[in-house]
Amino acid sequence: MPTTTPKDSEPYASVTEAPPVSRSSRVLSGVFHTMAALAALYCFLFAIKLLGDSLSLLFGCNTKAAFGFTDNAIVGLMVGMVFTAILQSSSTVTSITVALVGAGGLSVRQSVPITMGANIGTCLTSTIVAFAQVGDRAQFERALAAGTIHDFYNICTVLVLFPLEMLLHPLEHLAVAMTGGSTGSFFSSPIDGIISPLYKLLLSVDKNMIEGVTAGTIACHDASFLKGGAFYAAYIDGSLSSAAIGGICLGLGLVLLIGSLLVLVKTLQALLRGSAQAIIQRVLNWNGYLNIGIGALITFCVQSSSIVTSTLTPMAGLGVISLEQMYPLVIGANLGTTVTALLASLVTGSPDAVAVALTHFWFNVFGMLLFYPLPIMRTPIFAAARALGYASARFPLVAGYFLGGLFVLVPAIALGLTFLYNGSLGMVLAAIGLTVLLVLSMAWTVYWYLRKDGRARWLAFLDEKSKLQDEKIARQTSDNV
Repeated sequence: MPTTTPKDSEPYASVTEAPPVSRSSRVLSGVFHTMAALAALYCFLFAIKLLGDSLSLLFGCNTKAAFGFTDNAIVGLMVGMVFTAILQSSSTVTSITVALVGAGGLSVRQSVPITMGANIGTCLTSTIVAFAQVGDRAQFERALAAGTIHDFYNICTVLVLFPLEMLLHPLEHLAVAMTGGSTGSFFSSPIDGIISPLYKLLLSVDKNMIEGVTAGTIACHDASFLKGGAFYAAYIDGSLSSAAIGGICLGLGLVLLIGSLLVLVKTLQALLRGSAQAIIQRVLNWNGYLNIGIGALITFCVQSSSIVTSTLTPMAGLGVISLEQMYPLVIGANLGTTVTALLASLVTGSPDAVAVALTHFWFNVFGMLLFYPLPIMRTPIFAAARALGYASARFPLVAGYFLGGLFVLVPAIALGLTFLYNGSLGMVLAAIGLTVLLVLSMAWTVYWYLRKDGRARWLAFLDEKSKLQDEKIARQTSDNV
């Protein structure tokens, strides 16, 4: 499948040459756009934190019930994936998992699929961020490919390591063997320190209380999830429940997220061109393994892989960095985010909790060893990301179908089949029939695509959608003239 058109291969669309401007005007413009980009980035980080906390309030005591079904490895994988996608934070899910293991609510073996699922769930943010550039086809194609390379990297890693872990448990055995006790440790993110003073004026959530309720060490009726903020008085006097406050903050977070992304893309487009783009290209072209280290270090500092990948996605859309340059940074971000769970486990003082964090670390290390050193192993990841970007740029609903399939349809099918397989004889027979039907459907789809002109028909369909989109834009342009 072609991945770009001649137009798409250019970093920027051609524009009419602007008249020369004075040096002072360029400096003022640079200062203005830099300040605007920093403000937009601050609002973006604020919105991500607000979304995570608001969803924690919405779930409240029900979080424990979801983690209670993780005896089955497939259910654990789906719970980790879906909860991380909803909470927009793999660090939160892995920290809750560590707390559960430390409190005896989960075993190390039960926790491994949850942390694997969390790696996939955290990819949702960067994919959504790509939609901020949906108005420009070339930018959207590059941005979506960059946003989903994180998805495909983690999916491929899970496809290899999940069956292996279920059969032989290498991650569990390695982590347990390395665990020889722990001492307390703590690290505070400087990004959190910058955001928190203003953020706490709006909302202050007691994360320790939420983790305690989830782990079962605190009774839900004794829990107070809020400890300050603009809604605290209404929460104390009972006029607003924690779920209602979560719903209000969720709406505010979504509005702030969309607005900040739109501003961030526009300001980056003005800033990252010319000499700035050339400098970034030279730095990232130097050594891929160094870029892995850079990605890990940045993620360790901000304690969020979502922030790192979501910041890189619009830069890739603008053509500032390529997919090949972003890939090692994404791998590094995956490694860096494991530090949060490791520190959380050290605070618990539980060897089992430390083992959970180590399984998360080794999962990402083995993923890097599998899919980075040998170029041939990167090929399916790059091909899938580029193909999805190409299709979505011509028919944006494809990206929506991808997200819906990955985070809704796949978990629903997996959980449904698991429920049937654990039921009566009739339910087991129904599950077997559905599994056979599903496998045959997938096999037929692959056969149709490769052997029955399916690929040609799909490309023709995308070309038709692209022409319709071009005609619509042309009509709108002529109407505005």
